[in-house]
Amino acid sequence: MTKYELPDNLYEYQRIDGNRVAQTDQNWLLCHEMGTGKTPITIWAIEQAKYKLPLIICPNSIKFVWKDQIREWTGYDSAISRQNVYTRLRDFIYPPNDYIKYRIINYETLNSEDNRHLLEHFSWDVIVFDEIHKLRNVKSNKLKKTVKNAWEFLGHFPDAKIIGLSGSPIMNYPDDLYGPLSMCFPDQYPRTMAGLRDFLRTYMLYSVGKHGAYAYGSRNIPRLKEETKDLIIRRTKEEVLPFLPDKYYQRPELEMKADQRKIYDQMESELKILLDTGEPLWSPSVLSTLTRLRQINLDPKIVGVSSSSAKTEFLYDLIESTDEKLVIFSCFERYIYMLGEIFKAWGKECAIVTGPVPVERRADEVKRFQEDDKCRIFLGTVQTAGEGITLTASSTVILTDRWWNEPTNQQAIDRLHRIGQKSAVQVILPVVAKSVDQVLDDILQKKHDASQAYYQETEVRSGVFEALKR
Repeated sequence: MTKYELPDNLYEYQRIDGNRVAQTDQNWLLCHEMGTGKTPITIWAIEQAKYKLPLIICPNSIKFVWKDQIREWTGYDSAISRQNVYTRLRDFIYPPNDYIKYRIINYETLNSEDNRHLLEHFSWDVIVFDEIHKLRNVKSNKLKKTVKNAWEFLGHFPDAKIIGLSGSPIMNYPDDLYGPLSMCFPDQYPRTMAGLRDFLRTYMLYSVGKHGAYAYGSRNIPRLKEETKDLIIRRTKEEVLPFLPDKYYQRPELEMKADQRKIYDQMESELKILLDTGEPLWSPSVLSTLTRLRQINLDPKIVGVSSSSAKTEFLYDLIESTDEKLVIFSCFERYIYMLGEIFKAWGKECAIVTGPVPVERRADEVKRFQEDDKCRIFLGTVQTAGEGITLTASSTVILTDRWWNEPTNQQAIDRLHRIGQKSAVQVILPVVAKSVDQVLDDILQKKHDASQAYYQETEVRSGVFEALKR
């Protein structure tokens, strides 16, 4: 585990922003671009202000990211809401050790009245909403419940410091801001539907029909910027680039839900049985079972099983959190095409490069991603799109799974880190807890010498088999 020191290992702008949050009485929205370090800024502000009982509310896919960062920056452990609905907040009541200071829940936890009542018995002195844009659409029936429950919950803690974090608080129109603003600044932006209507009348152009209000434009934007300038802190990558390295890595730890875990554990048991019977490591049956295990770890739907997916959910949250372009790699062609269909259903335009894509069309797909502002996502297999192309329109790359040798993975990453790149490249390597991911990640970090590329593949596979047998 990496260990950092506060505030010594913070960049200057992070110290400045953390000090500002900690030393003022007001609440804040931190709207720094993705990858500029909102989490350590927030942790520094909490530690500097000496808050005793922080509550972190975030998407389910990044609960363990918060846990890891809190441990790395402070040494404290965290209590996290569980997947099991009956024991979800058990660790809040019965902390597993004496070093628990932070508590972390996902947004859905607030939708349970029982959970809210239990949480209301704690004396939270600071409440953090990460990816607060999740609460942006107050008019949506799906989100209205979560927003109203958050409003009701916050009403019990009028003296708590509220910190909202988002890389992209406005996705479509200024009304996206009302949910986040109302969480942090209820005096100016009341936590009521009447307050929302007043906001819409001031800053939105909309028509009302039998299906409700339809937004078609905005107005008074200079006034809104002036009104919120002392409530929001924003930094861009371009602004802080001198402080950032050429490439920087994040390994968010994800957690499978019960349905995916059950499918994964069954396949892992099948693999162990094969290995225990003495089946050769390189036999077709062992290799195909390992492949299916890795695919289930990505998304069970790849092998035709309907289930949730920690990684697909993580990608959704990531895409929703930014308006920047993203590059997503996988070793599995089927997952790339599946993501393409999912993103299309979400209204996201993608460029795709895999083995079956004709060579002449690959150049067109790369050009579309590089030059078309509407095409925000590039999807490619590591084997095909990991060499010979330039993807500098993005500065964020996600390897949903990794090839057996590190040079191949680095070659894919370097599609972004090359001449023409104007920003530091953020490399995101999501790792699912208690899975083949952790085994492979540990081995790849130990075996990274490019000159041993061929031998690594053999050694890494052998290492994975040995670890899974234990």
